[in-house]
Amino acid sequence: MLLVLARLRLDADHLALARSLAARDDLDWGAFLDAAARHKLLPLVGRHVHTYRLDRAVEGTKGFPYPWVFTTGHVGNRQRNQALHDEFGLVFRELADAGVPYAVRKGFSLAEDVYHDISVRRISDLDLLVDRADAPAARDVLTRMGYVQGNLAADGDRIEPFKRETQLFWRLNLSNQLPYLKPGNRPDVPEYNVDLCHDIFQRKSGRSAGAAELLRRRVPAVLCGTDTWVAAPVDALLDLCSHLHKEATSLRFIEDSVDLQISKFLDVGLFAARLTGAEWGDFTDCTKQYDATEIAYYALHHTDVLYPGAIPAEVLDGLRPEDTGYLDQYGTLDGRTARWSLPFLERLFDSRRGRDSAQSNVPHA
Repeated sequence: MLLVLARLRLDADHLALARSLAARDDLDWGAFLDAAARHKLLPLVGRHVHTYRLDRAVEGTKGFPYPWVFTTGHVGNRQRNQALHDEFGLVFRELADAGVPYAVRKGFSLAEDVYHDISVRRISDLDLLVDRADAPAARDVLTRMGYVQGNLAADGDRIEPFKRETQLFWRLNLSNQLPYLKPGNRPDVPEYNVDLCHDIFQRKSGRSAGAAELLRRRVPAVLCGTDTWVAAPVDALLDLCSHLHKEATSLRFIEDSVDLQISKFLDVGLFAARLTGAEWGDFTDCTKQYDATEIAYYALHHTDVLYPGAIPAEVLDGLRPEDTGYLDQYGTLDGRTARWSLPFLERLFDSRRGRDSAQSNVPHA
């Protein structure tokens, strides 16, 4: 059911299949709700329930139970994203006034330019590509706006700064600054979060596509009601692939069972549909330039598994490595390479995979 609904619009066949599945007595609606939330698809499902009247009985088939749960998830996400929209628009303007070059990653660049509806995509934070040399100037802007590098305190009213050892670890090992947070003081927005990224690849990957180079190719856009900048299409897709691969194979995300989320593959599939033939050629060249063919193929291959035909066959053929055994590996960037025993589609919906991976998967060379 979730795979059927994990698309922007439902054609007649998908709509009929959704109604047929909803009518089955063996559909566990509690499990479905959990999966929809875990895969960050609850707002999109809620829009479908309202748009296609999936709560109504049609030709003797039952509709969705408790439709208000789904539609409230949709409406609530719209309200939350509107609050983020207003706050992040201010951030864009302040950075521009301070002369800080940047490009928006993921988030609203997808919600507005790809989904064309900020209500259906769950947005957690504002990801910005910023050159490391400009990080102090960006920090000054965010500090003036009330942001602090730290975690939201238990009372929800203040940000507790990170410990020095945490700051040192991030500085030495990661391509991102520690997140900048500001209390949101709203039930739907506990905090506003801004992440500054200096490279779309992690340091331990041995690859680098630095912000300075990518920002030279950035293109103008209007997001959050403000003139702003986004990465060039080829760079943006490679960024999405790198982000998906990092989280899908990192132990921290696996242990939290957020390594595989259908929403990330939907992001890639929808963005890929925007590329022209010439841009696909540039994308292939770009992945080879950065030695990122395996990373790109990992994301595009699995996206095509969930959304057959989403990626041009000739692109997949051109990127496919000779040895694809790595598709079932994880933990390499953590120095603990291991292999999944479950195939992709099974582990996609196995909420126990984080615990089981820690207990039963044996690291190998």
